[in-house]
Amino acid sequence: MSNEKKEIIQKAQVASQAYFKEKYGIDVEFTDHKFIPADLSHTVSLTGYVKGNKDQEIFTMVDYDTYEVKTGSVPDEIKPLQ
Repeated sequence: MSNEKKEIIQKAQVASQAYFKEKYGIDVEFTDHKFIPADLSHTVSLTGYVKGNKDQEIFTMVDYDTYEVKTGSVPDEIKPLQ
């Protein structure tokens, strides 16, 4: 994997960790990533779990031009902060 892709993944993970902390108050660990073909979008998807509970899977998609989280998914039992 190129250094550029490693840097994209690292920055996307930081943005996603902040997203889950701010929106749901949870800390997460990432286990996998997948780049969407660049001719379709500049997006990387990240999958993982809530720290301390590998059964609570999470998912996020991040635009790697802006490092904006486009979407995030958590288990139904985890509710957004008010």
